[in-house]
Amino acid sequence: MFSSCLPWKTLFVLSLAVLLADFTENRAFASLSECKTATIDDVNESLEKYSQCLPKMIAKGEKASINSLVWMLQEALDLLRPVQEQFCKQLPPCPHPVAPRNGGLVCVTIDNAQYCKPMCNKGYDFQFLRSSRLYEVCGNATGFSWTTQLVGGKALAVCNPSETGISGAKSAYFPSNSTCVHTLAFPGAQAEQLNIFLKELAEQGIDGSSRDEGADCIICGY
Repeated sequence: MFSSCLPWKTLFVLSLAVLLADFTENRAFASLSECKTATIDDVNESLEKYSQCLPKMIAKGEKASINSLVWMLQEALDLLRPVQEQFCKQLPPCPHPVAPRNGGLVCVTIDNAQYCKPMCNKGYDFQFLRSSRLYEVCGNATGFSWTTQLVGGKALAVCNPSETGISGAKSAYFPSNSTCVHTLAFPGAQAEQLNIFLKELAEQGIDGSSRDEGADCIICGY
């Protein structure tokens, strides 16, 4: 298995690059029959084979090959991100919350209200001071609109480049060896962030015993 400390961008490039193996070596895509039998698990298994050597392969790549790789990775991202969003169960009629770029949202639904905790990746901090503002909420009490410091009603926070994170609560930052996207890749890391948030909500008098566990979700910004 891969080290959980690898940057998420490296892991993502590695996992998608195996999809391009036939193209880069044979200048041809996989056949239709091969695509019918292939799965995402096949890609993940192939990833282990290339995980150590791919960075060196990329470093030695020619301009045309690198440009082609970047284009194909972006095409793959455009396909993957909408699918990721479908994994998050939204509370109707609340609008889908927009996660901060360079960070994300940890969300739970309790008693017909959705609570989302904005978080920033290491190297970023919130645009506004929110050390005492742990979460935003949408539900009947808010008229099914999001409480937010930002104009527009959907973006719940902004994460700007910063050497230190001081504007938010201590728990409002992903660990230094991780990011939002990296957290999504590891169920244990997801559960850890969700449990931290549930504990914080309980400390504020919000009982999570009736939460919709199927709506537990982490949303990453892009």
